[in-house]
Amino acid sequence: MYSYNTLKELEELSNKEKIEVWKIIQKSDMEENERTEEKSFDKMKIMYEAMKEADKNYDGNLKSASKRAGGDGEKLHKYNKENKNICGEFIGLVMEKAIKMGESNACMKRIVAAPTAGACGVLPAVLISYQEHFNIEDEIMIKAMYVAAGIGKVIATNAFIAGAAGGCQAEIGSASAMAAGALAFLQGGKVREIINAAALALKNMLGLTCDPVAGLVEVPCIKRNSYGAVNAVTSTQLAMAGIESAIEPDDVIDSMRRIGNSMSPCLKETSTGGLAVTESAKNYLK
Repeated sequence: MYSYNTLKELEELSNKEKIEVWKIIQKSDMEENERTEEKSFDKMKIMYEAMKEADKNYDGNLKSASKRAGGDGEKLHKYNKENKNICGEFIGLVMEKAIKMGESNACMKRIVAAPTAGACGVLPAVLISYQEHFNIEDEIMIKAMYVAAGIGKVIATNAFIAGAAGGCQAEIGSASAMAAGALAFLQGGKVREIINAAALALKNMLGLTCDPVAGLVEVPCIKRNSYGAVNAVTSTQLAMAGIESAIEPDDVIDSMRRIGNSMSPCLKETSTGGLAVTESAKNYLK
């Protein structure tokens, strides 16, 4: 009854049933996984709490196994504390948390793949920053998690979320779309604004290659989490201002699929193209 495979179907279900989009996504989860409402909500709560715990436990002194990743989140934290970031307090915090989470992943700390480990910093950076900055209750944040999950499900169903399948547009792009939709919900957006925020975010990431230096989820992956998070915030503000994507949200997802299928294998996590084969990259582990 609450099954959906496209954002259009999700929008139609929400309008038909006259209930918020997060609730449609929760009911779909309950049907698909045979969970009670309480168990579904508890599972999502566990994931959000794990995100917050990972953010809290960031250690700026840690280095990855390559010894090349780690510490940049602490640098950004100090920069923000000195009020030097011209982007403002909220965006500065989003940037900082995204870098920290990406570094925690590289340093083998516990994170939540959202939708992948390589893109783990985007969604929590936007959500946790919003909660801290605007003092929002956990229950509302968990509802936003459902919105993000629903968008991610549609992308995974109709395109891909793995860099090996569709390039970094599938990882950071999907994460950015998920975060944008969740933020639109938090700002009081209706279903149309939510899916437009997601579409605008994904459009800006189309064609992004997956070219990890030395085959590690470090360069350029960690910093791209920050870009994806800020892109999500920007896209949401456009959508909330009433600016719609000229290309329908589901068409944007389909475009990502076609672009990914057209990409050379050297640009899909094989480290045989793009940044991964530059002279700088060759010296990365020396």
